[in-house]
Amino acid sequence: MLSKLDGELFGQPDWQEQVEAQLQQIAPRSRPAEPEQPVLFHGGVIHTMAEAGNQTVAALGVADGHIVAAGTLSQVEQAMAAHQPFRRIDLQQRTLLPGFIDPHLHILPSTLFSTWLQVGAFNDQNLNRDYSIEQVTHVLGEALQNPDTLPKDKQGTPWVLGFGVDPSLMKVWTDPDQALLDGLSDSVPIFLFNTSGHIAYANTPAQKKAGISVPGGVLTEDKVALMLPHIPSPGLNALLQSLKKLLHHAASRGNTTVFDAGLGSAKGAIEVILLKLVANSALNPLRIGAALYSNTKALMDEWLLLFRPSLTGKDDQRFSIRALKLVADGSNQGLTGYQTHDYACACEHTVPGVGPKGLFNFKLNDQGTESSDFTQRLRQAHEHGWPVLVHANGDQAMDVVLDSYASVLESSPADTAVTPVLRHRIEHASLMTDDNIAEMARLKLSPSFLIGHVGYWGHVFQQTIFGKERAQMLDRCRSALNAGLRISFHSDHFVTPLGSLRMMQQAVTRIMEGAPDGQQQPLNADERLERLDALRAITLDAAWQCHMDHLVGSLEPGKLADLVILDQDPLDPAVDNLRQIPVHQTWLSGAVVFDHKASTKAGS
Repeated sequence: MLSKLDGELFGQPDWQEQVEAQLQQIAPRSRPAEPEQPVLFHGGVIHTMAEAGNQTVAALGVADGHIVAAGTLSQVEQAMAAHQPFRRIDLQQRTLLPGFIDPHLHILPSTLFSTWLQVGAFNDQNLNRDYSIEQVTHVLGEALQNPDTLPKDKQGTPWVLGFGVDPSLMKVWTDPDQALLDGLSDSVPIFLFNTSGHIAYANTPAQKKAGISVPGGVLTEDKVALMLPHIPSPGLNALLQSLKKLLHHAASRGNTTVFDAGLGSAKGAIEVILLKLVANSALNPLRIGAALYSNTKALMDEWLLLFRPSLTGKDDQRFSIRALKLVADGSNQGLTGYQTHDYACACEHTVPGVGPKGLFNFKLNDQGTESSDFTQRLRQAHEHGWPVLVHANGDQAMDVVLDSYASVLESSPADTAVTPVLRHRIEHASLMTDDNIAEMARLKLSPSFLIGHVGYWGHVFQQTIFGKERAQMLDRCRSALNAGLRISFHSDHFVTPLGSLRMMQQAVTRIMEGAPDGQQQPLNADERLERLDALRAITLDAAWQCHMDHLVGSLEPGKLADLVILDQDPLDPAVDNLRQIPVHQTWLSGAVVFDHKASTKAGS
């Protein structure tokens, strides 16, 4: 997606200096907020989420950006005596926790898409259950009525660009195909991205601009790549302003660490340099980790030449590269996840060029069960000492990926120094059998669940896409924990809204939010989690998966003072709507980076 952020800028030799100058104008300090004076927190509920087991303590001491002590008030006062003068903060019965960690999102594409028309199914963190094609066409029609406000390409042609369309979440599944979009305009290019990020839609003028012809106008990723260079760019200032808004929005949701799971997919190392510049500027209130997109041999070779993963360093880094990323298949709600069985809706809904079982992004054998190409990429990463994040949605994709992991891990010498420390992951891990879970445990892999699949798409998965039986395989969180796996939850933002407390709630209740009133039942209630387990999945275990648990994820002495203060305790069973718990403050390395009162005042 970054290919459209500003092609002209990134072709210039001084582009880094231009970015730095713009950052200085937007956020004049040289780096994010520095640690405040030492602080002793007391007067509320403090959950440490410690590795040995959560402790609820009376006080917490912070100095020089690190946790000094956690325990009784007298214990912490004694430890803080060496850090005079310190100030006391009365939590006033609020709850203090480790800062939330979103271990899989996409910062630069999310930034780009935020500059487009929003035509998706979400109202903040809630699903719009009245979502329809009429709502989408209304937004597009209004934009076409005001051509002077539309973004223009290099030739001065106005475009309508929209993000978030999702036919699977509509009251009546309707693809915004070529005929529908041509009906809106047969002269202005219209290009819409599906919320899954794996398919898009284009009218005839847009396709002509890109020099392609796709009957029906539903584009898979290879055709999207041909389209992107031709659409308008938001420009550097708009890009950085949108980045600032996105990162501060994450902080307002209690996030202190986010992990970009696919950096470099369009412009290679330029994306890495850009995000590092932003991360180390005053614009950024977060700690940013990254996995580098590596589906092609050329990209992986480049990463192995340029970088080494940061796995054990204890510096207060605002940006670090920690893994490589492979994308094995597509999206289940977009009907491109790779399945063992045809999609239940394959006769009614199809994606042109994609079979009824979806697709795998690497060459397969004749039976469609093995991929030596994928195994080769995985082996190359592992043998060079890199943790790998593998995107796998469909159950057949899970089988192929696990077979490849087994081939790589079992053939590596048992006494190598790298093998025990690499925490390989499977991203989304959407559909899993008992055998899949047992194999993950045997291979010491861990899943990161896009738990919004259950909350937002659970009903359509059950009723339309998979059927009731196969939908039971979705996001099997409890079974994974029972097998000894460490799990996390992620937003995959831009796919679902930011909100770790929302993800915790969806894991605890598994309510299918898209069902009609009175029918919003849990999807496979046996897979529901206890609150403490769900909280670990957005704090300590998410940090562990990112090779960051020695730095963040729990409130233990020596770790960085990344924390969040909430108005209510998410472990209190009397608190029902976890996603609505107000975030009072977010702290990064002992400094406030979000304050609800200041934010409310600024917005008034």
